[in-house]
Amino acid sequence: MAVSTVVIVASFLLAFKAILIEGSEVAILSLATIGQLGKKNVLTGTLLGVAGSLFLFLFVRQVFLLLPEVLIDIATGVVILYFSSRFLRGFIRYYFGKKSFRAKMEKLRSEVVERDLARYGERNPPVIPFSLLNSLPVLTITLTEGLEASLVLAAAGTFNFEWTLAGAGTSIAVLLVVSAVSYEYLIRFPRWLLDMLAGSVLLVFGSFFLISGVITL
Repeated sequence: MAVSTVVIVASFLLAFKAILIEGSEVAILSLATIGQLGKKNVLTGTLLGVAGSLFLFLFVRQVFLLLPEVLIDIATGVVILYFSSRFLRGFIRYYFGKKSFRAKMEKLRSEVVERDLARYGERNPPVIPFSLLNSLPVLTITLTEGLEASLVLAAAGTFNFEWTLAGAGTSIAVLLVVSAVSYEYLIRFPRWLLDMLAGSVLLVFGSFFLISGVITL
């Protein structure tokens, strides 16, 4: 396999996996809270978080491009291997540790809703009124997940920007389709399997880029 082909496949898969993993949590949280927070609060928080993540992706990618060429592979490999270890730890936690992904998301949902409800004291509106302030809890979660995805995308985009965007776009399309069909599909899909696949993909390509960089030193 030619190196250029490896880079194309790596850029696509890294972006696809990063968005699928982190984006699924944002989608689950948005669908779970939309009834209490209201569509406008959830949509505003999500869109602002996506915009912030996109800016971060472009900024970090530019930082990578400013590195000496000999260090780009090494820096990219280190970033990708770091997130590989995080996903593989998630696989161990959910598969062998028997931790519940559903319980984690339900806890996050409760925390997000409670942050908005706390501002209304004893009043408990059935749907929280729209305001930028009431969008902040969803914005915070989206930015948190987007930060991790953006770093992986920035590393992948350093080598092939077009295929990184293609991978990210494909993953977003998949999430939108699944979200439109059923919330339960997102929450029931084995999280340990997603983490295992993402961790393995990142491990392979992170090792490839790191070793390639070390060899060229």
